[in-house]
Amino acid sequence: MQEQLAFSLIYRPAFGRSDFLVAPCNEEAVSWVDKYPDWPMPILIICGESGCGKSHLASIFSGNHINASELTMERALSETAEKIVVEDVDLLKDEEALFHLYNRVVAQQGALLLTARNIPQFQLKDLQSRLNAAPKVYISMPDDALISAVLMKAFDDRQLVVEPKVIDYVIMRLPRSFDTIQKVIDIADKLSLSQQRKITIPLMREALGILTNTF
Repeated sequence: MQEQLAFSLIYRPAFGRSDFLVAPCNEEAVSWVDKYPDWPMPILIICGESGCGKSHLASIFSGNHINASELTMERALSETAEKIVVEDVDLLKDEEALFHLYNRVVAQQGALLLTARNIPQFQLKDLQSRLNAAPKVYISMPDDALISAVLMKAFDDRQLVVEPKVIDYVIMRLPRSFDTIQKVIDIADKLSLSQQRKITIPLMREALGILTNTF
């Protein structure tokens, strides 16, 4: 298992944060971030489910970060950064603000990176037409290799020692979702701390059972 991961994944530094795991499901998005400033347009949209790494890539891209639900016209008209990130644009409340922010970025020859779960659809036609023309990349569902790496890394970040057989057990039973990976790790961590138990197959069986009951 470990030898396979060494060949299929790359560990990438992320400006002082934990490493970003590059795998087939996210390599196109990583490639686009790496291409900047050689983008065909001043805007890029990265789509993917919660926990898939959109915010992590946005951090690697850097720039001023704005949550779409908090974007106001005043903020849009006052931005001067070369690179601007607007997260969760599918939760946007002020379409006019995003439209003016886009125009400001273009006028300043900067770049705008948007993240969303799904491609956003807006009522403001001028805004939607610009988004329709923008490059869009998707972070797809993780494969076994990435799930293994995420599990091992998350446990390691929590200073929890986990045997490879435990990882194998979880992979065979865990839904293919970044969000569920994080949830089951959190559950296992809490069980381990509260019961003073090591991360073993019986503990992970219990964690998976709790996870299933939350759906």
